[in-house]
Amino acid sequence: MNILHLAALREAITRQRPGWTLEQPFYTSPEIYDFERRGWLAEQWYTLGHRSELSEAGAYIVRDLLGESLLIVRGTDGQVRGFYNVCRHRGSRICDRDGRATNLICPYHAWSYHLDGSVRSAPAISADIDLAQLGLHPVPIREIGGIIVGSLKGHVPSLDVVQREVEPLLQYQGIPQARIAARRSYPTRGNWKLVMENFAECYHCYPSHPEYCRVMKHVEVFARQATREVAAEWERTMEQWFSKDADRDSPAPLRKDFKPGPTIHSVGRAPIGEGRKTQSQDGKPVAPLMGQLRSFDGGVTGFSIRPFVINMMTNDHMVMFQFLPTGPEDTNVVISWLVNESASEAEVDIERMIWLWDVTTVQDKALIERNAEGVRSSAYQPGPYSAALEPGPIQLVSDYLKAMLARL
Repeated sequence: MNILHLAALREAITRQRPGWTLEQPFYTSPEIYDFERRGWLAEQWYTLGHRSELSEAGAYIVRDLLGESLLIVRGTDGQVRGFYNVCRHRGSRICDRDGRATNLICPYHAWSYHLDGSVRSAPAISADIDLAQLGLHPVPIREIGGIIVGSLKGHVPSLDVVQREVEPLLQYQGIPQARIAARRSYPTRGNWKLVMENFAECYHCYPSHPEYCRVMKHVEVFARQATREVAAEWERTMEQWFSKDADRDSPAPLRKDFKPGPTIHSVGRAPIGEGRKTQSQDGKPVAPLMGQLRSFDGGVTGFSIRPFVINMMTNDHMVMFQFLPTGPEDTNVVISWLVNESASEAEVDIERMIWLWDVTTVQDKALIERNAEGVRSSAYQPGPYSAALEPGPIQLVSDYLKAMLARL
């Protein structure tokens, strides 16, 4: 982006009205997306996989992130590391798909790399070349309780507090010992902001998600402007569940609201409601209990790193979301459903397990794409968010604009 475009972007950011949606170019412009991709987006954290995909030394997965191909590898020391999938000889891609190997070999000229990214061999290269300087370029990767998160330029120490706070919870829920039972992709024709704004609010839930509203009791509080009586009833429901039914050994705190906090992560749990044991259509279990849970308490636990890492855990399965910007007007949403690794195929009802979030995400995909079509219109102008029901999108846009302005 040249200096004229940068000046125009700075001017556009400073004139954005607080509490309103963004001007059209922020949702459509290739130039703005490229600036984001090389800066702010590159610094964010994304879910890239699960421990079960890197279960042993030499296992690796290939992931695309913001137009870059990444290699994520389990080393012989048990550590997970990430590298650009680019050979240091002449830049060839090294691996095309997930696999396992004792070392990484480029198919072009057979340069090979140890699992820690250092050069193992470089045939016919002069002895005066310092191969120690030609290891694979690293990318920031962290495994948090079995969840693999990565970034292109993320500040790894920023995850230290996150890991300390959520690792006991994820261990308790059995996430490191889980396996992926199902995975679905929902490529969405819409800018990543439209996708994340949608997932950050429930204002649209009543008109658009009847299935979700039937299952999740908290919708009465967060999907409409609740009366004082409704809010008080939900508070009583939460307290009664916590004192009577909730697993008292869970490290997760009771979640009384869904407002963004001051840190980059949030964690908390609440009852699904109405005696449901899990998020299936009939509320009945779809898989064996996970982790250290000894009985179904009917709770759902959320863990997120704003804005792209979102996970939800019931007693018998986990729903792991991946939000991956792939272009100025394209975002891939991937959902993985995880169960206890020891659960047999016969013990897991996959269709009943995926039902809620599959039907909801299919609906969200359609909603976002309709939204994107309208945003492309010459008639589009920014509109006001609901301060009561859209605090998530307001916070997302505010944080984004501040961060973008700081980089100009």
